[in-house]
Amino acid sequence: MNFYKSCADILQRLSDKKGSIKSLVGSLPEKDRKRAAALVIETLKYQPLLLSVIEASGILRDEKKLLRDRNLVLVLVHDLLLSKGGIQMRDGPVKQAVLKHKTRLNAEFVKEKVKHGVSRTEDLAKSSVPNDTDESQGGNLRRW
Repeated sequence: MNFYKSCADILQRLSDKKGSIKSLVGSLPEKDRKRAAALVIETLKYQPLLLSVIEASGILRDEKKLLRDRNLVLVLVHDLLLSKGGIQMRDGPVKQAVLKHKTRLNAEFVKEKVKHGVSRTEDLAKSSVPNDTDESQGGNLRRW
C-alpha cells in the first residue's frame, strides 16, 4: 500500500508541476525506483483512458469512504486492468473496494476499446493520445 501511495503522490506532484518524473522518483527508496518509474510512466500514458473508465464505472461515487484520492484509484485501476499480476498489495479494505468493482471496470475498459476501434491495449494508448502530425496541419511535409 505504501508503494501505491507514493506513486499516487508522485502523480499529484506532477499534476501540480512540482518536479519532473526523474526527480520525484529519485526521492523514493532505491529498491522501489524502477518499479515506481515504470508504474508512473505507464499510468500517465493511459491516464485519459483510465479516467474515463473510472468515471463511467462510478467507483469513486460508490466507495467515497475508502477511495478518496483520485490518483491512488488511478494507479490501482491501472494495475488491475493493464498489468499481468494485478494489484500487488496485501488484502485490505482499499484493495477489496477496487476488486469489488473489477467486473464493471473491465466492462468499461472493453467499451473504450470498442469505441476507439482497437483490439490490443497498446493500440489504445496510441489512439487516446492526440496526434500532432495531422495532415491538415502539414504533418506530411517532406524534408530535403
